[in-house]
This record gives sequence, C-alpha cells and structure tokens, in this order.
Amino acid sequence: MLTRTRTLSPDSAGSGYGATIVVVKAARDLVDAHRRLHGSVLRFLSRFDDAGRAVRERPQPLETLVGQLEKKARAAGFARMRELSATVQAAREAARQREWLFADSFGTDAPALQEAARALERLDATLVGLCVEHVLQTTAPRAAKSRARRTRQDN
Repeated sequence: MLTRTRTLSPDSAGSGYGATIVVVKAARDLVDAHRRLHGSVLRFLSRFDDAGRAVRERPQPLETLVGQLEKKARAAGFARMRELSATVQAAREAARQREWLFADSFGTDAPALQEAARALERLDATLVGLCVEHVLQTTAPRAAKSRARRTRQDN
C-alpha cells in the first residue's frame, strides 16, 4: 500500500518553509484520510444491529473495528464477503502502518505521505461502496413490499 520515495534533506533546493508547508499539508491529509476511514468503518458497523451502539460507547482502534465489521458482515450473510475481506485486510495493514508513517525518515517525505493518503482514500471509497450496496440490497425488498401493500390498499 505504501511506497517509499526520496526523503527531503535540509540541503535540498526544495527545503525551507515551502517544503515544510507541503510536508505538513501531506501529513494533515494522511491524518484526515485515516479519520475518514475510521468513520466509514463505524458507519458500516452501525448497519449491523447493536454493533454501532457498542462501538460508540467506547472508542476502539481501527484494527479492532474492521475485525468486528468482518465478523458482523459474515454473520449477516453479506453478499460480497470476498471483497469486504480484502478491504478489511488492507485496512488492518493501514492501521499497523500508521505508527511508522510519521517516523523521521518517512514523515518528511511529502510524496510518500501523499501517496499513502490517496491509498487510504481509495480504501475508504471501496468500503463506502460496499456499505451503500449492502444498504440498497437490504432495504430494496422492504421498500418493494411496502409499495405492494400500498398498491393493494389503494385498490
């Protein structure tokens, strides 16, 4: 998921305040991407009965949450379990890599931070897509039954 590119050195032509601003923005984007992914996992978990309430009561790390998501989805007969499992595995890897992302050598590498943020955004988009599809599949049968009942009542 993450690649290491060149590290900015204090002697490089791109150093100074401009380079520092770029690195700070890249780091902020990465933190925001992690936060959005965490939020998406929480929202997806909330689709499975009481899981959302239990998670809101005490914050948990991303790695724990995606494990719960996979377990709840499997128990609910989630249709695209293979894709969800791959996404969960990528999220676990991202959670484990989070700590070393801001190590001195990596934390000053703006292109690597930007690529890591983009990878998290793609992961988040995949997770959101799976969640939306699940919501549509679970609500469509109920909506169709409701429309059928209204049609019978109108006749």
